[in-house]
Amino acid sequence: MAEPIRELGIIGGGRVAAALASCLGDALDVTVHARHPERARLSPHGPPVAFDADLARVASRELIIIAVSDDAIPEVAGALAAELKSEPRPAGSILCVLHTSGATTGGRSLAPLLEIPGVEVGSMHPLIAVPPAAGPGYFTRAPFVIETSGPVAAERARALVEQLDGEPIELPDSTEATKARYHALATMVATGTVTLVDRAADALAADADQRAAFRDAFGRLAMTAAVNASRGPGPEVLTGPVARGDASTLALHDRALGDLPVEALHAAVRRAAEGMVDRGRQEGGGA
Repeated sequence: MAEPIRELGIIGGGRVAAALASCLGDALDVTVHARHPERARLSPHGPPVAFDADLARVASRELIIIAVSDDAIPEVAGALAAELKSEPRPAGSILCVLHTSGATTGGRSLAPLLEIPGVEVGSMHPLIAVPPAAGPGYFTRAPFVIETSGPVAAERARALVEQLDGEPIELPDSTEATKARYHALATMVATGTVTLVDRAADALAADADQRAAFRDAFGRLAMTAAVNASRGPGPEVLTGPVARGDASTLALHDRALGDLPVEALHAAVRRAAEGMVDRGRQEGGGA
């Protein structure tokens, strides 16, 4: 286990920044800097968190988390770099700065900070939806995808995730292409699930109450399918007619959905599932 983080600086006042402060405020010396602290929605069940208007207080921490919108990260990085240049840190000390965006690497979004000796950067993206006022324990078992520019930043990122009781997962490399690919795939999974549930409910029922009931039912089905997906490779945990090779049922489905707007979605999902099952058979020696 990595050496625990003792002091943490957080820049931001949104959901992720507030959740991190609420989850870590009891165990760490946390300093939070936000442009609009009055808008931050902290958990009523978490520790009191003090917001500091002085960016220098955050800049003195051993680890800094920038949890702002993607578009604002470069501006914040520039301001933090200017602060660090005006107040140099002790020789030989390492400062680590991570942002929480899933779309870009720390090396790209935090580039001004790499010009300062003794600074390592990276990103620590919580692969979980964060609601307003998330309280202590919210990140338990949550995966955090990490990429960094150096070993110290990697160690501190892992340590912080462990202190959140989360699960650190490191990307294969810290290239921009790999980070963007990861985020596109994560978005596909999340957006795809919500879209499929919503479209299925709309296709089945015209009445608003019935649509709501089936949206809830299909949403619960999606949750059980997601639990299955986390238990093993897709070909091993997939259920339903594609997994069974039930051609007659699949033909029945095609006829039932042929004149509905969801037909293209259904066909695309089926093709992908059939390809996954075929690949699993080949890899298992069943071809």
